[in-house]
Amino acid sequence: MHGDDVASAGVEVTTQIVSKATELFMEMLKIAIEREREKNMLSDKSEVLSGGEVTYQKLKEGGEVTMLPSFAKEDYGEFLKQAKKMDIPVAAIRESGKENTLSVFFNVKDKEAINSIVQGIVREKMKTPEQSERMITIEKEQVEGFQAYCSEHDIPVNFMETKNDVKCIFNSAYEKQIAAAVENYRQVQNELSKAEIKVQADVRGRPKIIVNDFESGKKLTVNFCPKSKLERILRERLGFDNVKAIEAANALVQTLSAKQKKYFLSGSRQLEQMEFYQKDIKFENENVLADKFSFAKMKLSDEDFSRLTITDASGNFVVLSEKNINREQVEKNIRAHLKIDDTETVKAVMEKAERLGFAEKPKLTQFREYQIERETQSEFTVRLGNTVVRLDLSDKDTAKKQLIDSFGMSSAKAEKIIGKAMKQSVAKNLLNRAREKITNSAGVIRHKKIERGSRR
Repeated sequence: MHGDDVASAGVEVTTQIVSKATELFMEMLKIAIEREREKNMLSDKSEVLSGGEVTYQKLKEGGEVTMLPSFAKEDYGEFLKQAKKMDIPVAAIRESGKENTLSVFFNVKDKEAINSIVQGIVREKMKTPEQSERMITIEKEQVEGFQAYCSEHDIPVNFMETKNDVKCIFNSAYEKQIAAAVENYRQVQNELSKAEIKVQADVRGRPKIIVNDFESGKKLTVNFCPKSKLERILRERLGFDNVKAIEAANALVQTLSAKQKKYFLSGSRQLEQMEFYQKDIKFENENVLADKFSFAKMKLSDEDFSRLTITDASGNFVVLSEKNINREQVEKNIRAHLKIDDTETVKAVMEKAERLGFAEKPKLTQFREYQIERETQSEFTVRLGNTVVRLDLSDKDTAKKQLIDSFGMSSAKAEKIIGKAMKQSVAKNLLNRAREKITNSAGVIRHKKIERGSRR
């Protein structure tokens, strides 16, 4: 890596360098809207979108999507203006904790036009009396690791590719951070010079990846696997940081055969990051109203909780987390993101989410001989023996009449039951079930690890 004169660069923006964190986010979105993605892949036609800012989901309707990572937030206004002028649809996402950079998404077919827009922005900056842009030259094989560092440290950069190398252009305000990035890269290379990574066949002829870290004295042997998985293994088992893991994996690429390289560079990074992924989950005798939704469960290898995506045929989706199974909040998210108002449909989706462990069970309250259970914000059931009546809180008069007719109770008692139901907060389910569990299973709890006291 070395400094260079910005004005001398006749270069092309490269759009294939992807922020690892953003890539992970992208893949999660792809999974969440998987039905829509597959529908688009099966079609040779892509929708013609109007230029300017659109949602990421809408952008996918225009065809295959790629991205420009670590884009300076201060330049996005001009970028968007030019994109709209050239009738190019784009989407921008700012990762949590990133104040200086955005990830800009666009259709692959618009790559050349996007390149010209970014080049134009850079050229205009260079026309200022006091040029604020700086540039360093890096080797093409250095880009991925260097980009990962810049993304992790919220450093806005533009990568521009020539025939022989890549130019990294940045604002002078980030000169010290870039210098730190360069120094970090040199340190990583120095550390890797004391390590060996190779592919070697075992006694059965199966390829194995062997890593010798002579400095730490550690040795690792794993089955031949995709690059993203190897990076994860290097981080987890040898303690490599993200940049070092990327550089080590890239070093292996140069030694592979064409067939090995194709497999090594294949696959979804997100799927390699997953401990498990289960799609299209079905139960026997489940509510038919839930059939039009696709349920997928996933868990990332570096997290201690699972996620559930629920998707409809139109591409609407919601992502639920085991970390927040508050019934009121789950119902709110389902209604808002899946755009459903029908109480019966909401109930069906909630029942399945509950069965999968992503929603609390409805609260069960005893009022004399009657059991009152609030299932959604607008619906509750009353039980007496084998008689079960489902009622709608939004229509109190009808609910009251149903109680009187079904159980032969007085009007006053019916009003008290409705009042009990209205006072029930599904948010209190957690505490009540925890208490119930302690009462019923005190002897068992002493010998079991409590993972989530909110559910059985």
